[in-house]
Amino acid sequence: MKYSGTSLAELCNRGARIFKSYGFKYFIQRIWKYLRRRGWRSVAAGEDLNTQYRKWLAKTKGKQRDVSQINPDVETSKISIILPVVNPDTYSLQKAIESLIDQTSPYWDLYLVHGISSEEKVIELLNKLAAKDNRFNIIRHYEEQGRTKALNNLIAEINTEYLLFMSPEGVLHPWALTFFQQAIKEDRGLDFLYGDEDSLDEGSRERVQPWFKPEWSPYLLHSFNYVGYPLVIRKNLFEQVGGFREGYENCDTYDLLLRMTDLPLKVKRIPDILFSRIISNSITDQLTLEKAVNESSMAVKESLARKGYTASVEYSPSKGVFSYRVSINKSDKISIIIPTKDNGEVLQRCLESILNKSTYCNYELIIIDNGSTDSLTLDYLASLENKKLIHVLRYPGEFNYPLINNFGAAGAAGRHLVFLNDDTEILSSDWLEAMLEFSQMSDVGAVGGLLLFPNELIQHAGIVLGIRGSASHAFYKCEEGHEGFYRLLNCVRNVSAVTAACMMIEKEKFLRVGGFDAKFKVGMNDVDLCLRLNQQGYQNIYTPHVRLMHYESLTRGEYVVQAELDLFVTVYRDKINLGDPYYHPYLSLERNDYSLAV
Repeated sequence: MKYSGTSLAELCNRGARIFKSYGFKYFIQRIWKYLRRRGWRSVAAGEDLNTQYRKWLAKTKGKQRDVSQINPDVETSKISIILPVVNPDTYSLQKAIESLIDQTSPYWDLYLVHGISSEEKVIELLNKLAAKDNRFNIIRHYEEQGRTKALNNLIAEINTEYLLFMSPEGVLHPWALTFFQQAIKEDRGLDFLYGDEDSLDEGSRERVQPWFKPEWSPYLLHSFNYVGYPLVIRKNLFEQVGGFREGYENCDTYDLLLRMTDLPLKVKRIPDILFSRIISNSITDQLTLEKAVNESSMAVKESLARKGYTASVEYSPSKGVFSYRVSINKSDKISIIIPTKDNGEVLQRCLESILNKSTYCNYELIIIDNGSTDSLTLDYLASLENKKLIHVLRYPGEFNYPLINNFGAAGAAGRHLVFLNDDTEILSSDWLEAMLEFSQMSDVGAVGGLLLFPNELIQHAGIVLGIRGSASHAFYKCEEGHEGFYRLLNCVRNVSAVTAACMMIEKEKFLRVGGFDAKFKVGMNDVDLCLRLNQQGYQNIYTPHVRLMHYESLTRGEYVVQAELDLFVTVYRDKINLGDPYYHPYLSLERNDYSLAV
């Protein structure tokens, strides 16, 4: 009898070993984990995002917010709303303006900026609405002046401390300004703020396509404008980065955000739906879309150039993201550290894939034998002794992943280290280049990629803190073609951690934080390392341009020692309780596929 490729006898033997080695509690936890991986699903499993969202809205009853206890400072909380108008759908524009009138906070004013060529019906609507509220200011610019210059000149004359940018084809939820103003009251040092959004179908009036955003993620921002709307920016920051730029009218806020990544910022994400884009029947012309893509691509390229890197940027219409590749210094040597024991055949497959497929040539291989006794493995290790690029080191004694890898790192000649399991196989020939692109950056800690099981389901695409009470792999057991929540599977993005089954890190940074912690002998050592890197100000990065096959834990079994898991939770309890900054409180902590918490 076979179940998911494993015979019943093998399952029983494995269960007996786990029970004997780790006790009843861990045995039961492993059974539950096994069943959930193979079909025990939450209510959201297998449902598309909009179906999940309908259930989420029903569960939260639309989540009308009680803002009666929120009391922003009257004198300092006013926000100026900037609303550029370029012949939008009049229905959407009217709804956008009405949503401002319905705000629970009265402390705002509105600047509607439109061109001399605006359609007469748009002008009539603007004048009609402005007559109802003295907080409305209609700014008409002449075409020769240009919208960009008009906006910059207008903002220069505004006296408020914060500006809110929104689309004329969407509505602010009633509590949006109140939430922003309360956050500013609590921290006057905030540079910019943003909130979540969804879409509103004009025909059905149904709310769809929720976008629950991560906290400030500069590397994800280069993949696509994940910040979107609503966006609140300190006025002097807007001016510091140069305001809007001519030639980027079709991606003005995206270009602005990318220039803001050049600066150290204090950013606040409001984890709540504050804006709904209106999906109308009007069609954006192809030329405008092409301009937006071309301008955005140039903005991404220029942003990376300001950081000192030449980049190629391509837009994928099917994925809706920018794929960017960064120039590297090919003189940087890379040390690939691979622990092994009695695993000769598996190790051989791993090494041959590296040697035969890797296009980056400046590397060394450090094989650390942790006391092999198998004759075939010993023969194979002996055959490697005099090979060019390969060093075979001995580390006898008890298995301790951190100590073994720290030992290998200490003697490594490379500027960058790659920690690699022997049960992996390289699939993408430029895997080293793809990780080096980010490992070389001064603010980046650990870099990891996409790992697949032999059946091509995803084993790793970054690590999310807090799933099932500790940490777990993003998109675990999803199909490789899975779109992922808002295309995140296909994006270079910030993550809390990456697996050390394939991890690159600059050696100096690795040593600076003390390497792997020997207390985590088998598991959680990679997550612990990444969190310590994060505490030192480094960002950890997932890149989809690295693809490996991972025949998971063939060396030591797939166990995570319960004592180490308990230790991890104890050490990082506060972080776990706060939630992963690159995840969202409204996403499930019981599943790995970014399902909504319904």
